[in-house]
Amino acid sequence: MRALTGTAQDWPLRVRLRLEPGPGETLDAICGGEVQVLQRRLGYRFTLDPVLLAHFAVFEAGAHRGRLLDLGTGCGIIPLVLSRRLGRGDITALELQPGLFSLAERNVYLNRCEGEVTLVQGDLRHVAETFPASSFGHVLCNPPYRARTAGQSNLSLEKALARHEIACELRDVVRAAAYLLVPRGGLCMVYPASRFSELVSVLRMQQLEPRTVRMVHPRADRPAKLVLLHAVKGGRADLTVLPPLVVHADEDPAFSDEVTAMVG
Repeated sequence: MRALTGTAQDWPLRVRLRLEPGPGETLDAICGGEVQVLQRRLGYRFTLDPVLLAHFAVFEAGAHRGRLLDLGTGCGIIPLVLSRRLGRGDITALELQPGLFSLAERNVYLNRCEGEVTLVQGDLRHVAETFPASSFGHVLCNPPYRARTAGQSNLSLEKALARHEIACELRDVVRAAAYLLVPRGGLCMVYPASRFSELVSVLRMQQLEPRTVRMVHPRADRPAKLVLLHAVKGGRADLTVLPPLVVHADEDPAFSDEVTAMVG
């Protein structure tokens, strides 16, 4: 296990990190410039999905307080949004890939979030080796969406691991969350709408009961592409389906007002 912890007082004296884009990297701003993100130009790059998930978790799933873990943090986008935009603290983020862990480390210090975010390099399939059981009130995850062999031929290994079920599958994510959550703790995920029934089945196998669901539509007249879901460990069957979240208004390429408020 490799862990990064720190405080605002010892920044940047303790850690010597490059906090500007290097060769082949970009520096991107979201949330009205509150969040700055270093990414590789040709490697894995975050999408809108984790931003939607962070807001859903806080405003619809009660993740505005309590200890929180982000499984598979990538470049650290979910902890950055939670901390900088949504005012959350006590966030732990787990990442498997050393290259993405390094980016997340730089991003945490770039955004001065080292007092709120702890990074851990490790494998979610082996969380029992890293964390005690029932350690977190909330677990968030934007897991790989695609089957192991679907459309990998032109992907870098970094992209393939982030997008495809190579290093972990849905059942691994859910099993890890069930181990990590306190009783009545909540798991929040964003997942393809086409796999919604599979997601619910796997959750229930681990005694995680879906509590809140919101479908995400690219446009109001298009089928949902994603689902935002909150499940409760040991919860009762009492599902609330929220109004849909529409990403784009009509044929306009710009974001809808609701999404603009999240990213702008």
